Amino acid sequence: MKLNQKQIDEFIKSNRECLLANWNLLDNSQTPRGQNLEKPSAFKSYATGEILELKKDVNSLSSRVLDDIIMSRRSLRKYQDVLLSLDELSYLMKCSAHIRKIGDSYALGVIPTGGARNSLETYIYLRKAENITKGLYHYMKDTGNLRLIREEVTDALVDSSLKGQLRDCAAVVIWTAIPYRMEYKYSFTSHKMIAIEAGHACQNLYLACEAIDYGMVALCAYDQEKIDEVVRVGNEEFVVYCATLGKK
Repeated sequence: MKLNQKQIDEFIKSNRECLLANWNLLDNSQTPRGQNLEKPSAFKSYATGEILELKKDVNSLSSRVLDDIIMSRRSLRKYQDVLLSLDELSYLMKCSAHIRKIGDSYALGVIPTGGARNSLETYIYLRKAENITKGLYHYMKDTGNLRLIREEVTDALVDSSLKGQLRDCAAVVIWTAIPYRMEYKYSFTSHKMIAIEAGHACQNLYLACEAIDYGMVALCAYDQEKIDEVVRVGNEEFVVYCATLGKK
């Protein structure tokens, strides 16, 4: 369906308004939290699926200094045909998704998040990894491990959902948002904060990749319905950001 100019203008206006939330209008007593409604969980869990235990002590994987990493970071779309090791996978997940403390509906981790609401969930489609089953995994915030949730996912399906941007990557990281986690405390001011949180997560992944000589590119252009179907989410949880990565 082709949009007409009026529809385009309406989309632009409504999306700008998302970035202009008026905090002066926020009345804490009118939020779900202020009304003592049920608290949302700080993390999502799956009951079944093979668990991949990630390594926790991977700090020695990189000796580069932060200034060098920041200055040399680039978006890369071409990668070597090299398998991602368990150490490398563990390092990337630790730097971009690790949670230090989970409390009663809040979580504190490596990603800045408004009010410790931790609105994101992290998934990774592993294509090329050493001795690791290919498929879609979910990052378990409570244990710091990965759980295989869809082994039948195909390259064709993921590539179609990414509008042909799968290329020769080793893995695809997919971030979803569960908006109510943020809305519970911040109501209509939440959605700008969710977008900012996704940016924090992606930048951490960029720097972690650069630190171990991997490349990546963040993807905002994807088919929302298709990528949500890949992860099997929608409505109360949906994809907000993706990235492909692989050896430089």
